[in-house]
Amino acid sequence: MPLFADGLKKIRNNLLQIEAGERPKMVRIGVFTEVQLRLINERRNEDELLPIDPVIVFVGRHLHKGRCQDDGYTIEEVLVQIESAFSEDSVVDCERGTALRNDQGRTDKEGHCIKDEAVFECSQKHPSPELWSVIPRGDGKGHSRK
Repeated sequence: MPLFADGLKKIRNNLLQIEAGERPKMVRIGVFTEVQLRLINERRNEDELLPIDPVIVFVGRHLHKGRCQDDGYTIEEVLVQIESAFSEDSVVDCERGTALRNDQGRTDKEGHCIKDEAVFECSQKHPSPELWSVIPRGDGKGHSRK
């Protein structure tokens, strides 16, 4: 799995800090596999963008606002979404940005088949990709991808 053994713990800590009104520090949470990184950087090269490094970083303000504040998910629910999106079966999607998507799906507590998608921001902290958000596709909340 691309997440470090303590990756979810670091993500939880940052989200809890945001919830408490604090400003969390950027943390390293995982790495892209060699295949994922190659596919991402090939696409970036086609778009005349510089390659990214394999190590993924996280702050969490955008993710917390979108999923916890706007959509009403708990931090624990968001962690399940992230863990699913980072599955070893997840595929790279570079059609409208850079993302990892778990097409295997998981069933949520309402019985929906969810295909979680981790979205990365690859310019602000270049060459490190930042986990920007996670989108639980199929949850019935109509998330849009900008």
